Amino acid sequence: MTSWPERVRRLIAAKRPSREELETLCADAAKDPEAARELGHMLLQVSWSETQTDGYGYVPGAEKWLRQAAAARPQDVEATLLLATLLSIQCGQLRDMASGMRHSKRWDEERKRRSVEASGLYERALQLDPHSSAAAGGLALLRENQRIAGYDHSAATAAGDLDEALSHRFDYFVLQVELLVTNNGDTVTRWVVLRDLEQLWGFDTCAWEISEPVAFQYERGIHVATHRPARLSGRSLAQVAEEWLAKRDPASRDALLPVGHPARHDGKTLHYGVNGAQMAD
Repeated sequence: MTSWPERVRRLIAAKRPSREELETLCADAAKDPEAARELGHMLLQVSWSETQTDGYGYVPGAEKWLRQAAAARPQDVEATLLLATLLSIQCGQLRDMASGMRHSKRWDEERKRRSVEASGLYERALQLDPHSSAAAGGLALLRENQRIAGYDHSAATAAGDLDEALSHRFDYFVLQVELLVTNNGDTVTRWVVLRDLEQLWGFDTCAWEISEPVAFQYERGIHVATHRPARLSGRSLAQVAEEWLAKRDPASRDALLPVGHPARHDGKTLHYGVNGAQMAD
């Protein structure tokens, strides 16, 4: 019997996965909380549409599976962090929606509700793992971007005291993408943070509604390389990054960004791993 990790790898290798393969992954996720977490995690990285909320109760695919995983395993720090990250990103989406509306109460209320829920999830992750810089950093970023009331300020204080340099200890990729938003080919610039080469391969082969990606490669928080489409010569971003990494000292590549940890890029702090859904405010 094929396991869900093998099915995820098969999906990534398929480039254009069939409906049957997606249905098989969803069937696994419906029965297994770990499979639900991994499917939600993958959708977070490669799908723009599967992370979007509309403020009217629609639940995108990534949120559905991460909620299921976090509910089934409350002690699963990774599922908790991933769900908190997605909700934090959605707060930004709802803020943008509200800014363009004359009557913005619905989106403001939904944003506040999600921000409170996200902060509670970060607090739970900190209770489960008090040394989690991903949870502390995520909560600090949420506090910076949203006004939150009615949660434990002791956890928020701990997050607020986090030394920003902690995010500079890790290796990661930041992708600048042009996101297709109309049938006429109009695009907007968005960002996605990926922690390693494997995730970059997944993005290369599974991401859709994306064009002209540029990958910025970081080691220990320092920008060390930029991979642009014009320089790929038919190769994928992941192939170029892999070739570049092969020339580096392996000892310099052992500090991958923790799952859910915010990352710094060009003077801005970005959330982890949500494909094309965030602006660099």
